[in-house]
Amino acid sequence: MHQHLGKSLKVGLYLLFLMGLAAGCYRHPVPDEFDRYMYEAIVRGKSQPLEVVYQEIRHENKRTEESSNLESPELLREFEPLWAVRPLYIDTVWLLSYFVPIQSAISLISAASLFGIGIIVFCWTDKPVQSALLMAFYPVLLLARFGTPDALSALLTILALWLISERMQISLAVAVLFLSLGIRTDNLLLLLAVLGLLAWEKKIRVSRAALLAAVAIGVVLAINHWASNYGWAVLFRLSLIGGRHPAQMPHAISLREYGAAWLRGSTTIFPRVAIWILLGLTTWGRNSLRPILIVLGIAATAHFLLYPSGDDRYLTWTYIVAAVAFIRSFGGRGGSVSDEILAPDCAGMRV
Repeated sequence: MHQHLGKSLKVGLYLLFLMGLAAGCYRHPVPDEFDRYMYEAIVRGKSQPLEVVYQEIRHENKRTEESSNLESPELLREFEPLWAVRPLYIDTVWLLSYFVPIQSAISLISAASLFGIGIIVFCWTDKPVQSALLMAFYPVLLLARFGTPDALSALLTILALWLISERMQISLAVAVLFLSLGIRTDNLLLLLAVLGLLAWEKKIRVSRAALLAAVAIGVVLAINHWASNYGWAVLFRLSLIGGRHPAQMPHAISLREYGAAWLRGSTTIFPRVAIWILLGLTTWGRNSLRPILIVLGIAATAHFLLYPSGDDRYLTWTYIVAAVAFIRSFGGRGGSVSDEILAPDCAGMRV
């Protein structure tokens, strides 16, 4: 009885801590962040003329006033397709904007995603103290302060991996990953890796995995077409090489340009991921999440090869799952408070 009360107290304190972190991230977003204003421009564009949107965004913040990417309404329109490839995220911001200002809606999504990730982390580890330390990790908090889809994307991807490894809800997990394509289309890499793992472990038929992979690729192509996206080469050049007019950029990258960008990204990202690689290798032999770690490695490597950026926010979800695997490698999960909150384990489901 006393042990159960002590465990419940720890869980209650963890939830309060998690709510405090989420509230702090909501109230203190990253200052002068450019992306959040581009998402606001797209949301405003659903009901306002371009000239009105431009005036609102251009003079809303010092960062936007000084940006060379917003020198004219035409240039704003030219840049919008680079952000419009997240239709589900944009629609979520648009729906919330009926209740709160657009910038508050953007911050709310990121902060709420942090809270959701924290719940999944606890359910996965059943260790409130370790979960609290992980959620207080600076890159995780930074993710929740950004006005980007990355926190919501991390929530969905981590949820899907938890559903596969702990609940054996394969159909639901695959559905969540399909949903995440509307948040970030590059989640396609994780979805393909997961389908490959499920087919390898014979949890779904190879033919069904191939069909789902083809559908997922088709969904991403459809989103890119709908958003009038410029394609991988233009995004690569604009973000990692330089340029101002995406509509006028060449749709090709030379081997030398790619190599230079890859080298810059590698020198930035490797010191950040080295500790997580170390944790994974250290616990590899006694880790029940080895298949999930393999999926993480494949998806993260493929993402970096396609887009060698040193920005943490593209990989923070992998840090969280790697940390969960490390925590779980030390003995059992302890008590069963989280299992009392959740429904009983479900039997494996074939897709």
